[in-house]
Amino acid sequence: MPDGKDNSERKNEFIETAEKLFMENGIVDTTVNSIVKELDVAKGLFYYYFDSKDDVIEAISKKYNEIFNQMMMDQMQELNYEDKLKKFIANSVKSFRALVNKLQGKSEGVDLMQLSFRSKEEAKMQAIGALTDLLEEGNDKQEYMFSHTKYYANILIGGMLELIEQGEASDKEIEFIIFDLIERAGKD
Repeated sequence: MPDGKDNSERKNEFIETAEKLFMENGIVDTTVNSIVKELDVAKGLFYYYFDSKDDVIEAISKKYNEIFNQMMMDQMQELNYEDKLKKFIANSVKSFRALVNKLQGKSEGVDLMQLSFRSKEEAKMQAIGALTDLLEEGNDKQEYMFSHTKYYANILIGGMLELIEQGEASDKEIEFIIFDLIERAGKD
């Protein structure tokens, strides 16, 4: 049932339209009918690309997390381990801030909880994995001595995200706190 447009182009149109409507109206109040009406296409075309609205939510979450991962790993080719760690922390704060801001509805009371939860959890797991690897690299280079790198990474990334969601601390304050905690815990 394709309509002559490139499959990936049409699928992206559905994703972008659904994202726009979710931001304006919330997930619950955005229906498949409203998505196809906005695109002025037959409902069957939606079902050619997606099994359900939940599949569109998953596609949007995946899109956000690809962007998050690119931002988080940006310019990580530093030679010095400490610079690499600091850059990762700064990138993570910036990435989480962008993700949290992206998941704000355009008006008060817009419910994006389903999309928000998926996107944040996936981003958090990616960041925990990357920080675990960095802490283990620090152990290998004898820069730090962490006995439970994954636990520390989980606590640090979870705390980072919580501070960002609270919106009280600046990015620089969060970066300082996270790096300071790594320094204190890894050097003892």
